[in-house]
Amino acid sequence: MTEITGLPLGPLMTNCYFVRDTETGDAVVVDPGGFSPALVRQAELVGKENVKGILLTHCHFDHIMGVAQLKRLTGAPVYLPEEEAGFPADASLNLMGMLPGEQLRPFAADVLVRGEGPLSIGSLRFQVLHTPGHTAGSRCYLIGRDLLSGDTLFQYSVGRTDFPTGNGATLLASVRRLAALPGDYQVYPGHGDATTLEAERRYNPYLQ
Repeated sequence: MTEITGLPLGPLMTNCYFVRDTETGDAVVVDPGGFSPALVRQAELVGKENVKGILLTHCHFDHIMGVAQLKRLTGAPVYLPEEEAGFPADASLNLMGMLPGEQLRPFAADVLVRGEGPLSIGSLRFQVLHTPGHTAGSRCYLIGRDLLSGDTLFQYSVGRTDFPTGNGATLLASVRRLAALPGDYQVYPGHGDATTLEAERRYNPYLQ
């Protein structure tokens, strides 16, 4: 069984998620957008040694500002989309220029997430979906009946496309592909409240 715990972190209160296998204790941290006492407490609660990976939906600053310190705390490898391997070191791509005076602690990928398909991190089994549009490398991750949607799909909305590598038509194709997934999913977005895929099919104008 999988449990998901959300923490709003960083300057934009980005949703960071701890995805945990309740049988083995293995955990994956998705999009640590800041490093805070709350993040440290949650890592200690699940057991720092049980954090098997840091998984990124994309590499904008508000999703990655806690990566370097969390990796130092847990020793967990960093998984990020292959198309965005250069984002962490490039402020024009990761948008750190939006935070004057702030600097991103450097890190690099340990594992590049390529294409789509199954991804195993510890005992956790994700299905990777390449959903470009917000950024060229944006990924969504399915695990069981849960969908970690990053900044691709929000409650009744979608991600912005006016940043480098964004594309509006591509994003619409991506979210309509999500809408076509069979059955219902609990949706955990990068910002705002959790929702369900069925609610988004009904009420999100971008999925019509």
